[in-house]
Amino acid sequence: PTVGELKQEAQLGALEAALHAAVRDYKAELTADEAKEKAKEKAFNEQEVDLLDGDDLDSLYMQRLQELKLEAQRRDEQKRLGHGQYRLVAEPEFLKEVTGSENIVCHFFCDDFIRCKIVDKHLGAIARKYVEAKFIRVSAPDAPFFVQKLKIKVLPCIVMFKGGIAVDRVVGFEELGGVDDFKQERLEKRLAGRGMVQYKGEDSSDDEDEDEVKQRTKISGGALYSGSKYSKKYSGDDSDEEW
Repeated sequence: PTVGELKQEAQLGALEAALHAAVRDYKAELTADEAKEKAKEKAFNEQEVDLLDGDDLDSLYMQRLQELKLEAQRRDEQKRLGHGQYRLVAEPEFLKEVTGSENIVCHFFCDDFIRCKIVDKHLGAIARKYVEAKFIRVSAPDAPFFVQKLKIKVLPCIVMFKGGIAVDRVVGFEELGGVDDFKQERLEKRLAGRGMVQYKGEDSSDDEDEDEVKQRTKISGGALYSGSKYSKKYSGDDSDEEW
């Protein structure tokens, strides 16, 4: 090779070496930057953990303690107002009861109706489960004024009150599957749908098909209440027939 070719090869070798050095330096910079970012992230995470130490932790503890005290006071007040139990209320006390709490579930019943006893069983259990609402029962024959005022025609009749105002009702068993052995969850979901309670069960579909259940029992609802102005004389039959 000539002198010129040797110089050219030397220049190319130097250029290649410079390129390798540049690539090496660039990788080193990237590695250094990644190390810095990781160090910053670690420091930030440690700083977040440190926020839970000392005065901040004490503040969170006191805040939670205050929330628990308020919750306990609220439950004591609900218990004083009759929440957590299922009580019989006489007509003279009815207005005081339905206006004393925000959410009231009232069962108008008749002792002669078997289905009213079925509702009593379920509401008794629901009342103990959902203390956010008050659950009461009123004997329809002993409360003629409110039976007519609320236009109650069929028993059992569950009337829902919010802020002292009747907002919804469940009449008979048709909404509950149309059977005597309806699942309690049906009634819980019905009450939750109107905001009376916060449903605590699983949102799963019913195991039995409604048509199959109705075919099994041949029951469609409640019975006309003879004590109201909408029915004839009670004959003792607890069926859906109009007398």
